Amino acid sequence: MRKYVIGLWLAAGFLLSGADCGAQTIMTLDSCIQRALEANYSIRIVRNQQQQAENDVTVGPFLPTVTVSASQDQTISNGRVESMSGTREQDWSRSNSLTAGVALNWTLFDGFEMFVTRNRYEELRSIGELNTKAAIENLVVEVASCYYEVVRQQSKVDAARHTLELSMTRYKEAHDKYVIGSMSGLEALQAKLDLNADSSTYMQEQQALKSAYIALNTVMNTELHQHEYVRDSIVLREPLAYRRLQDDMMEYNTTLLIGRRDCKVSEMDMKIARAALFPRLSFDGGYNFRRTKAPSDVTSLNRSSGPYWGFSLSMNVFNRLENRRNIRNAKLEVENTELSYEEAELQVKSDLAQLYNTYTNNLLLVNFEKDNARIAYENLDAALLKYKLGELAGIEFREFQRSYIDAVDREVSALYDAKIAELSLLLISGKIME
Repeated sequence: MRKYVIGLWLAAGFLLSGADCGAQTIMTLDSCIQRALEANYSIRIVRNQQQQAENDVTVGPFLPTVTVSASQDQTISNGRVESMSGTREQDWSRSNSLTAGVALNWTLFDGFEMFVTRNRYEELRSIGELNTKAAIENLVVEVASCYYEVVRQQSKVDAARHTLELSMTRYKEAHDKYVIGSMSGLEALQAKLDLNADSSTYMQEQQALKSAYIALNTVMNTELHQHEYVRDSIVLREPLAYRRLQDDMMEYNTTLLIGRRDCKVSEMDMKIARAALFPRLSFDGGYNFRRTKAPSDVTSLNRSSGPYWGFSLSMNVFNRLENRRNIRNAKLEVENTELSYEEAELQVKSDLAQLYNTYTNNLLLVNFEKDNARIAYENLDAALLKYKLGELAGIEFREFQRSYIDAVDREVSALYDAKIAELSLLLISGKIME
């Protein structure tokens, strides 16, 4: 029996000291977010997409196009020519033709399409920036959620460790009293069963903590199995005001900002469709060189070169009603985009109301559960003292332990839920980065 007790104490000591193994440099929430912004794959992809949109904003629509061309053709042929002056035969006659030139085409007027196209690319660039902002905001919330999940699991591990220590003390008390004959062996056996159960619970909580670290490491794109680098607590901000959140949401919410930009892009698409109704004025110029050499012909060498220039005016009078169809479809697209924006606005208002309701309820729960956890901790200490004095049965002491574990779990869960609701409100109001 004594050997079993020594082995049990050694195993429990190993469990309680296991959390100190493999400690890492302490990281704050800000450092975790910074790491994720630098290494997260989705952020790198959306930044590349933003760069593509920025590359599209150029002065290209206002500039001319310049084309350089050159070609050489050789021909070998057999022929027979009969005329009043006689007959002439050409056997394996060879001709060589060389053509080269440079051509410039400059659209001077196209129904203002070039100006609208430029503005459209600028709006798309702004949408790309907003998409990057939205991705960053969502990543910040995701990192914060994983980070605070680690904090929550760490609190549960600490509570399980405290309970395990108390169970070890209880078992030692029960075993010593059993040895001297002041307590029955039944209480010692029950204390051993509870100690084994608490050891199992402690190991499960440690496993849950490691899983939380793996989730956080995945978001940060870092070594998956590093852990024990978070030493923090969940601290809530000052209570958020609904009216202020609503005003900020209408002004800064990224989804609404993107929706407004989409409406502008649709309006520009309609202007581009209408540009087909206007005439197009272009300037053309260039330089051509042509040389044809055919020794068997009467004219053995023909060469010409020189510049050319001129203006061209064109207007599409009828193209099977395509312009009319494109304009109608563009108008419908403008209407659809506006409807989509109104739907998005209604949805974010609904989300804000739901989140704020959850948030206020969670704040009330936090106050209740903090008080309950404090009382449960004090009761547990008092129960331990009574148990050592023999004034409290083991089964009754076990109930105090369970009450303490449940109270701590409810407290950290209420804090976590309130923090997630707070982060969601800051996200929807566009203030998550502040």
